[in-house]
Amino acid sequence: ISNLRISEETFHRQPNMYTPPVIRKLLTFAVTVAVNYHSCTGFSPFQQIFGGATQPSTSSASGVPPIQVGNPNNPLIQRANEFIYAKSGFYSESDPEWFSDDFVFRGPYIGPLNKSDYLSTMNTFNIWKAIPDISPNAFGFTIDPKDPNRVWFFVKNTGTFTGEDGFSLGDLVAFPPTGDSLDGAPETFSIIFDGTDGNRIKSLSVGYVNDRFEGNTNGDGAAVGIFRVIGLPFPKGPGPFLRFSQWFGTEVYNVGAYSYSKD
Repeated sequence: ISNLRISEETFHRQPNMYTPPVIRKLLTFAVTVAVNYHSCTGFSPFQQIFGGATQPSTSSASGVPPIQVGNPNNPLIQRANEFIYAKSGFYSESDPEWFSDDFVFRGPYIGPLNKSDYLSTMNTFNIWKAIPDISPNAFGFTIDPKDPNRVWFFVKNTGTFTGEDGFSLGDLVAFPPTGDSLDGAPETFSIIFDGTDGNRIKSLSVGYVNDRFEGNTNGDGAAVGIFRVIGLPFPKGPGPFLRFSQWFGTEVYNVGAYSYSKD
């Protein structure tokens, strides 16, 4: 209220007896509105009209902590961004040197996968070849407040199923390109780095959908969301059929794509 430059004494001072009643009422009404406006918004209407600061109030009395925003210059955020676009095996060819030996991948349907099984699965899917213009459109990078080696961010996948060889899983499934467009739901990703000088990746979690009503992936993320778009059958939600298909594809007829690692 101090920004309004109206003291309490002035506010409660009796108006001059010669001031017309209508003017007194208008002045009282204007001051009341200004005080309430400042109380609710932290801004002074007088400052906005006559100039001056227009920043919201930062009074500690509100009890609201400062907003935490990720620093794009943070080396781990930059490394996470480079990985997801150019090294992951999903949006581009994989680079094994980026993964620690104890790497673990986890998703809603697939995982946990160790380093070897993850790379084999990515090389079998070759999503980035089936959808040559695929992009994660990653945004919202930030460091976990309790784990300085963990980066969180969101993706909203886009792309077009136009790859010359289509999509296949060995001799089991083959889908020719259809030209279908991918409009992914927003997903949460996280990467945990090992904290060494090389900052290799020891954990990758993907595919956790934030809003299943967005996009055209029927509420699923990661590879499963893409399967929905291109027409590849995949069980919806957890259940015995999904568990059986995961077991069969990993233990009985494995073409290089794993649902989970056995060790």
